This record gives sequence, C-alpha cells and structure tokens, in this order.
Amino acid sequence: MMKSDNKNCARLWNVLLGAAISAGFVVFFFSITTEQNKTPLDLGLRMGAQARPNCVCLNETKIAPVNNTEVLLSESKNAPANKTETTFEDLLPLLKNASMDDNTIIFTEVNDAFAKPGSILDLFLESFHVGENIKHLLDHLIIIAMDQVAFERCKSIHRHCYLFKVDGKNFESEKFFMSKGFVDLVWTKIKLMQRMVEFGYNVVFTDLDVLWLRNIFKFVSVYYDITLSSDWYSGQPEDIGNFPNTGLFYVKSTVKNAEVLNFWYEARNRFPDMNEQNAFNEIKKELVDTFQVKMRFLETDYLSGFCNYGKDLNKVYSMQSNCCGGLGNKLSDLRSVLNDWKKYMSLSVEEKQNGNFTWKLPQICFHEKHLK
Repeated sequence: MMKSDNKNCARLWNVLLGAAISAGFVVFFFSITTEQNKTPLDLGLRMGAQARPNCVCLNETKIAPVNNTEVLLSESKNAPANKTETTFEDLLPLLKNASMDDNTIIFTEVNDAFAKPGSILDLFLESFHVGENIKHLLDHLIIIAMDQVAFERCKSIHRHCYLFKVDGKNFESEKFFMSKGFVDLVWTKIKLMQRMVEFGYNVVFTDLDVLWLRNIFKFVSVYYDITLSSDWYSGQPEDIGNFPNTGLFYVKSTVKNAEVLNFWYEARNRFPDMNEQNAFNEIKKELVDTFQVKMRFLETDYLSGFCNYGKDLNKVYSMQSNCCGGLGNKLSDLRSVLNDWKKYMSLSVEEKQNGNFTWKLPQICFHEKHLK
C-alpha cells in the first residue's frame, strides 16, 4: 500500500513539474514574440544609446492642456523659442484608416487661401482623377488643414482631413515665398512627418501645388531611407550634389529616420531664415555622415517642376509649380498643365508613342530654366 502511494505521488509530481515547465515556455515564447512585433513607438525611440519613453514625445515636458489637446513644451536647448507642439495622438485613427497595407500614407497641407473652391486644392485632387490609374491613392491621402475654414472645406470634398492649429500663428492667408509666414508654414510638415514616422508609418509628403499624373510609388524602394524629387539633377540618383525639392518626398519608418527628421527640424535654429528645403540642402552631407542615411534623388524628367522639367509626357509622373510666385500665377499655369494632360490622355496609344505632343511653357509663372 505504501509503495502504491509513493508511485502515485511520483506520478503527480511529474505531472506538476511538466505543467510548470510548459507554462514557463509559453510565457517566454509570447514575451519574445510580442517584443519582436512591436512598432518603433512600442519599443521606445532611441537617441544614441538612451532608450526613449513609450510615448510620442521628444525631450518634452507636459504643461497645461489647451482646447482638450495635450500640449508639450520642448526642453531641448536647440528648440525654437515659445514653440508648443501637440502629441498628435488624435491623428492615430486617421493614420490607421488612411494607410496602405504596408503602413504607408500620403499627406499634404492646406490653408484657407489654397482651399477655396476653384483654387489649388481642387486642381490637386482633380489630378488624381485624370491621372493614369491613380484615383485609388486618394484613399490614402490625409489633408492637414491649417485653419478652421480650410478644415470645413476639406471635409466637404475629401475623406481624410485633420485640423492642425498652432497657438499664436495665422496660416489662413496666402503666404508669399520666403516670408516669415511661409517659412513657419513649411517647417510644420517636418514635425508632422516626424510624428507619423514615430507612429510606425512610411510617409510621402506632397505640396499642394504638385499635380499627380502617374503612380510615383514606382520609384520608392525600401532600400532608401529618403527618396526625393529634385530641383536640379546631376544624372546620378545617389549624388548628394543634387539639389533637393522637398515638395514631394518619401521617408521610410525607422527609429533612425525619426531621429533624422528631428535633427532636420532642429536645424531651423542654425538656419533661422531658411525654409526647410534649403536647410535640408545644407545638412544633407551631415545626415549621410552622422546617420548613414541612404538618399535617392529622382530625375526631373519624372518628378517635374517649373524650375526644370522635360517635355516628354510619356515619362512625367508629377508636375509642380515651383519657381513660381503668387497663388494666381500658380493656379493659372497649373490649370494649363492639367488641360494639356487631359488632351494627352485623349490621344491614341500610337499618338502618345510618337512623342510629338507636349505642354506649353508656363505662361505667367517665373521660371529659371526652359524645357530641355
């Protein structure tokens, strides 16, 4: 009887020991799996060897909420004075709804002046409808409205709209090139893009005066951290001597690239009178040397602009009214470009292949270079 009891106890002990080992393995396995599947936001962004907190703030301290939005004040010594920034956590549902399967989104910014009926916003959206099989990209476009009027207009014509207001700043009226209001406005896109990348999204930013004609994602490769259009192109895609055009560019979501965007944004303090594009041109070698950023610059024959563009409509994927001042001037010549594109799209395949049809030179806009 005693031996039987001992055998039963031994069996019970073996069962309990086996269950404990199995449970430990399950906990260990899921802890590893969960860690591997975390986004950059979950893991905490790092600056150097320092682990970042599990949040979307960058060296920031909370201060009193304003208008039910958490506001953060930067502690960085290089941060712009009196600059407050939201955490953009209320943007997360919009990012989720607008993202592609690979977590890529497109975004642009608009103010009241560019959002009025018949203005640049309408031309921009129309280009997706008349472009070559790119209407579906509108499902992945987020329009950042810089004032209430633009936000209401956006909601009436587009699915994904977000109101972004900065205390003490008026972004409603037209901002003339390199005016203080213009410089303030263009720098906002870098901070927005930084937040989106931190949230785990690959991001394409497009200026509103870029007409999309074909699918530019043909040129986006995950090998590169940043893919940019060019104002001047040397002939070599990786040559940092190319002059960037940040009116249309892509950033891949990585921890490193979030730090790159933060470095770019803080460069505003070193170059206070520059817009974000000229500042990027100044620091691009630093980005390669410090962060080992892989950049690809795209030919102006493909991502074109009034500064420098080719005349072969069989190659062009986008057209921007850069090297052009004034809303009315942009509107007039972009409308002419879109009309020429519609005529091109109505041609037969044979007529397109002949390459005899092109668009007119900008009629009103100031441009630095003629067609090649």
